[in-house]
Amino acid sequence: MQSRQEEINELKRIINDIFLVDIHSKDRKRGVVDARKVYSKILRDNGYSYELIGETIDKDHATIIHYIKNIEYLLSYDRILADKYVACKNVFIKKKESVLEQIKKDADVYVTVVRLTNELQDAISSKNKVLNDFVDYIEKYEKEKGYLPSIYEYKHTILPLFNK
Repeated sequence: MQSRQEEINELKRIINDIFLVDIHSKDRKRGVVDARKVYSKILRDNGYSYELIGETIDKDHATIIHYIKNIEYLLSYDRILADKYVACKNVFIKKKESVLEQIKKDADVYVTVVRLTNELQDAISSKNKVLNDFVDYIEKYEKEKGYLPSIYEYKHTILPLFNK
């Protein structure tokens, strides 16, 4: 499963690519600050704490709270920012969904492998039991009769007992 750090790094890459900035730069230009706001909003909407979001971009939690409050207003009137926000969010969600789909596929494969392994073990156990019963029967036959059975006796008398 994708770890929180991988998820954060993936979102940073998406934000930087769409906004054409580096959200880690100390720059206070609007484009960089807007990118940080979008980044913060997406992470906050995904359940991340203000403190954790701030740590990932070297900002304190109060700045992140300000970003979250401020971006709602900005999205209502800045169409370009809103489009970039939607693009970032959609790409981020698609990435998460593709990871989840892959995990589901991997889980389905794993479950199938476990099921087939169990069935194989059952089949091997069953065949081993039949083989052990066969060897026991032959040993008992030899003790009782004093000789091993002929090929004819194997084919027509003994083997049919074990082919159930």
